[in-house]
Amino acid sequence: MILRESVPLQRLWPRTFKRLMLLLAFDCAVAGLYVFLDWHWLAFDALPIGTLGSALAIFLAFRANAAYGRWWEARQLWGQLVNTSRALARQALTALDVDPDNARHTALRSGIVLNQVAFVHALRCHLRRQNPFPELVGVLGHAEAEALRGYGNIPNALTLRVAEQLQEARALGLIDSLRWSALDGSLTTLANIQGACERIKNTPLPRQFSFLPRMLVDAFCWLIPLALVSGLGIFTPIASALISFTLIAIDTASQAIEDPFENTVNDTPMTALSRGIELTLREMLDQRKALPEVRAIDGFVY
Repeated sequence: MILRESVPLQRLWPRTFKRLMLLLAFDCAVAGLYVFLDWHWLAFDALPIGTLGSALAIFLAFRANAAYGRWWEARQLWGQLVNTSRALARQALTALDVDPDNARHTALRSGIVLNQVAFVHALRCHLRRQNPFPELVGVLGHAEAEALRGYGNIPNALTLRVAEQLQEARALGLIDSLRWSALDGSLTTLANIQGACERIKNTPLPRQFSFLPRMLVDAFCWLIPLALVSGLGIFTPIASALISFTLIAIDTASQAIEDPFENTVNDTPMTALSRGIELTLREMLDQRKALPEVRAIDGFVY
């Protein structure tokens, strides 16, 4: 996620450089032919181009709103994950009537919290198509992490493990039915969050929303100098390049944020959020492990 106030053009420029250079060369050619060789037949009425530009602006705005909606929903889901993780840990630490002298009781309670930490890391890796086991070993230990190898959906397996731990706590008389139901409700919320994130990840915007705007933007940018040259003459490339850059930048920005789980600077900062959840939950367990916080680097956080 970008935290700095201004978007660095060096990150946007490589994605627009070739298109803009070709358009600028065409703009200069049109202006030169019109002004120096009197090829006035190149120019035509600007009214149709203006009408096309209005329609294109509506189309681009609709696509940008759709892409931003996906990005913002992803951020809301991870905000909800932060809150639910804290709530589940608090419930596990206060609702279970454990005997502090009973090692099994205390291990069961802390295991629920640590499995929630593992769930958060596993969900991040699941959405980014990364290997979660280096993170899981650091949280659960080698033996418990290896027990998850047979599962295709690691986050779902971890919620099942927590549910089994809650069932064990209920069988041991550490929790009554009412409090067990509240904790199970938190697990259901986690399942809903995971399902919503998977929906965003596995359902891209329709390809028409990527192909048609790009095609229409390119067509419009090639026609702009022909509509402007009769009025601006030799200054046509300046105005045309600015208009082209604006439209191409909007198109490029929409493409950059439409998939918020791709581990780029434009995405949901899941690494920082999952590390923050782990630090908070470990503090609740009085396990203040020396884990560095994820800080922004040059205005970017992942």
